[in-house]
This record gives sequence, C-alpha cells and structure tokens, in this order.
Amino acid sequence: MPQHGTEDRSLDTLISLATSLRVQAARTVLFQAAVAQSIGLNATDFNCLSLLDLEGPMTPGRLAERAGLSRGGAITTVVDRLQKAGFVQRRPDPEDRRRVIVETVPEAFTERVETAFADFRSALGKLLAELTTEQQQLLLDVTNRSNEIFHTETLRLQAQA
Repeated sequence: MPQHGTEDRSLDTLISLATSLRVQAARTVLFQAAVAQSIGLNATDFNCLSLLDLEGPMTPGRLAERAGLSRGGAITTVVDRLQKAGFVQRRPDPEDRRRVIVETVPEAFTERVETAFADFRSALGKLLAELTTEQQQLLLDVTNRSNEIFHTETLRLQAQA
C-alpha cells in the first residue's frame, strides 16, 4: 500500500501534467494561428489546409464535416480562399462527376507551410533526440492515445452543438 506522501506526490504530478497539457494545447493553437498568419491565412483556412494535408483529398462536404463548418457557404468560401492563395485545387470526383475533390498543391504546401515549420521542427527534433528509444515510444503512445481522446471528444461536443 502506498504511503500517504507518495499518494500526494502522485496527485501533484497528475495535476501538474494536466496543467502542462492545457498550456501545450493553448500554445499549439496560438502557434498554429501564428503560422497561418505568416503564410497569409486565417486559422480556419489553415486548419482546413492541415486536414487536407494529413487526411488527403476529400469533398468539400467531408472537409466541412472534419473542420466543424457548415456544408454550404462557409466551406465554399474557405476552399475559394485556399485555391486563390494557391494551396489547393479542385478536381472532378472520378466516381461522381457532379462532385469535386479538394486536394493540396504539394509544391505550395512544401514551399510555404513546411518552411514556416522549419525552425519548430528543428527544435522539436533536438528535444526528441535527447530521449531514449523507450521514452520516445512512450511519448508516441501517449500522444496517439490522447489524439484519439481529442477526436472522440470533438465529435461528442460537435454533436451536442
């Protein structure tokens, strides 16, 4: 049975970890907004661009669903702005020519977005290189599992709205 002092330290660690994760979430949102601004986008447009990069080409309706936007004018406006900025292109859906697929323009993404992330990736790479393989594996596992929690909770909250 753990001693009382051990329980207190464990609770303190959990509270500190929860606070640190909240700080990380807030700083991530602010960093993403700064990256978006640095490449001439707003946060919503950048979020949609990131979804396209991470999940691949999709219909505007699917993109709206993934980003939590309305399927009508809101997503059309976002895709129009991203296309005008050269980040995405529309192409006919090969399975249903009445629909379009939105996809990133890889060269524009690499040239502008990857460049904006270069210093961040370098600093993060140095930090992760300091960890043992076992620590990296643990961090990867916790990150993947927390991403699933974020996804599940996002869907739950969107369904309530």
